[in-house]
Amino acid sequence: MQNELNKIGKVFTTDILIIGAGLGGTVTATKVHELNESAKILLIEKGYYGYTGDSTKAGHGMVMMAPEDDLDTFCEEQVKLNQHGMYLNDQEYMLEYQKDGYTYVQELERLGGTFSHNPDGSLHYHKEFEGKLVSSVNLDLDFANGFAQKVLENGARVLERTYFTDLLTNHGKVVGAVAFNIDTTEFYIIRAKAVVLAAADFSATAKDMFFSPATAVYAAYEAGAQLRNVEQLLQYDLCLRNTGNYIYGMHWVVYNRLGENIFEKYGCTDYEDIGVDFIRGALKEVEEGNGPLYADYSKLPATSTTEGEGFNQGILMKKRVAMSKFIRSLGKEDALTKPEVSLLARVATRPVRADINGKTTAENLWAVGFISMCGTAHGSWVHGDGVGNAGRTALRAAESIASEIDNIELDDVDIDQVKKYKDRIYGAYDYTGKKLPYSVIHYLSRLICEPENSVNKTEETMNAVLAELTDLREHLSELIYVPRGDGHHLFKALESRRMIDMLEIMYMTYQARKESRGYHVRGDYTERDDANWIKWICVDKGDDGRPVVSFERIPFERYRWKPEGWKE
Repeated sequence: MQNELNKIGKVFTTDILIIGAGLGGTVTATKVHELNESAKILLIEKGYYGYTGDSTKAGHGMVMMAPEDDLDTFCEEQVKLNQHGMYLNDQEYMLEYQKDGYTYVQELERLGGTFSHNPDGSLHYHKEFEGKLVSSVNLDLDFANGFAQKVLENGARVLERTYFTDLLTNHGKVVGAVAFNIDTTEFYIIRAKAVVLAAADFSATAKDMFFSPATAVYAAYEAGAQLRNVEQLLQYDLCLRNTGNYIYGMHWVVYNRLGENIFEKYGCTDYEDIGVDFIRGALKEVEEGNGPLYADYSKLPATSTTEGEGFNQGILMKKRVAMSKFIRSLGKEDALTKPEVSLLARVATRPVRADINGKTTAENLWAVGFISMCGTAHGSWVHGDGVGNAGRTALRAAESIASEIDNIELDDVDIDQVKKYKDRIYGAYDYTGKKLPYSVIHYLSRLICEPENSVNKTEETMNAVLAELTDLREHLSELIYVPRGDGHHLFKALESRRMIDMLEIMYMTYQARKESRGYHVRGDYTERDDANWIKWICVDKGDDGRPVVSFERIPFERYRWKPEGWKE
């Protein structure tokens, strides 16, 4: 078998293959090595090693549970009020996950992370927003780099500038992966006892700085991993209209041209996240000719304290206060003090189902970080937990992998499957269209962000999107082309194909949930329906390769917080 594989591509063999060498991947590798030094580790990274991943874009550190933070109070809020929760939480997972908030920062620091400290050497932490029930800690700008260095020191191998495409399976077990070098387009075959997906979520909004492809999520699905809560992630962020730059924590001082406060006019209550009431209100104002909308910096408070009086006083974000003072010092021009704002949609999904140890439903496959954030159903993500989620889940998964890897056999790979995937990758060079692949990605990104296809989507508009996706899939090879030998546009062609496939699954689950709940919103079912829809939506690959949507009962009899009217 090895000789035949060598004829197809360059073969690597390892115990543990980690796909994605951002924070989640490097923390996993670092912790596994500490627990099991004999385990051989190989990481794949599509960018330049040590400088990629969501953690390099973190705005304000990560959240943590301080000794004075109350776990029960925080978790109750996440179940009842968090847009990710709304009683769809796996409360057992959530409690275990949030317990780690008391200790995981110290563990990350011990392994090589750099955090801010007080002059006396104690860890510096603070409340980022007044009224927030969890604390925050600041981290070094090169936070991920420390773990990346430790991985190399421990002897792991890294394939950078390498694009992962598919998982290899043998009778339901994941046994490796295939990939190619972006610069040379050389085909790689990686045999492994276990695989860890640390490749972020699928964020379909191409304009968004958090854009990430569907390749890893779809590969997990195709390998037999179940997806859960696919429908749970449509977020809007406030941004400057002329540049698209985010301005977090400002939506409560947004006004229309008549001077009316949008937050107050539409009875909004969520000061941390932009709720659907604000989104629909802002859209209505523009449609009725009351635009442009602007953020009035002069309405920000002039001072802030560490301890606040809760959301009734609004969120006093310290950096917004400092910015307000600075802008006022420059002059009174509206361009400075009242910049025009818009809403930037983020249509994404984080659906790979994983347990508290990161194990997916596919044998020998683990998932860490955002790729499984909604799939775990903990429903308690808050601003600042992007980097934290990668760290927490990586530490848990590493313990599980380190304890099991010695008992997992290195299985054979299916030669025919390898050939199939290779042909599928390089077949894009034979496409006959006239546009480069990114044109399809940007077209779909704009399509799904239209209000009628996102915040106001209906059965009719979703059917139209699904029909468009079917048409694009059938004619993709006639629409785009890939310059022969160009690895960058080759992976963009694969991303456009997988974007179509994952968006189809997403819109199927949007249609399945006939209500609005948290970040899942519809224009034809505008209210939350606890009587019929407190259940998980799951997706599996059917025998014919097509997605199969099913529903799973949530075991509230085991949970502390139950929806009103629930009966066993």
